[in-house]
Amino acid sequence: MNLNIVKEFQKGGWAMWPLLAFLVIALTFVIERLIVLFFQKRKLQPDKFLEAFEASMKKHEGDKVKVTEEMSVLCKQKGGACAEIMLEGLTKYKQAKQMKLSVIDMKTWMTNALEERSRIELPQLESHLNVLSVIAGVAPLMGLLGTVSGMIRSFTVMANAAGGAKPNELAGGISEALITTATGLIIAIPVLISYNAIKASVENFVMLVEEAAVHLVDSLIIDEKQFKE
Repeated sequence: MNLNIVKEFQKGGWAMWPLLAFLVIALTFVIERLIVLFFQKRKLQPDKFLEAFEASMKKHEGDKVKVTEEMSVLCKQKGGACAEIMLEGLTKYKQAKQMKLSVIDMKTWMTNALEERSRIELPQLESHLNVLSVIAGVAPLMGLLGTVSGMIRSFTVMANAAGGAKPNELAGGISEALITTATGLIIAIPVLISYNAIKASVENFVMLVEEAAVHLVDSLIIDEKQFKE
């Protein structure tokens, strides 16, 4: 079966233009999110941070001042969402030490800072995903609307035709109208798959960052008995 895309597009009527716009927008944001995630994975990852943190703790024999200094340098070098969040925790730990906070206050101080930084850094990873979700839902509806519009037009032609329209002409008109429904589904299915795949990847990353943040706080405040109330 020879498929002439341009001819099929023309057969679909007016609804093909918004569907084309949806396709272009969806491709743009899918590629943009994939690029963001690709470069994010090349920066500091939660598991790599924890490995480096544990290695630094052993290297400096639990000297947390030296550990925080070394890990702060690593975070600044690597960059990325995880690095920015962990750097905030390390900075707040050093500040808490200087202010000689109690263990409870130190944990609260660090946890609040990490949560605040996470609310800034992590949502950026999900930026534009809502656009993909909307397109995945609207594209089939737009295709269906185009089909309904095309069928109304076909039946109007049949009603106005002298002696009635021939069956093959009616079937041809309906076939052309169904092009928009097929196009809407062709756009929506891969967009929906892409949306869920990207969202799952982001959620997994967020979970790992949260686990790393909890481990960082617990590891740094442990044995801080000299300030314990």
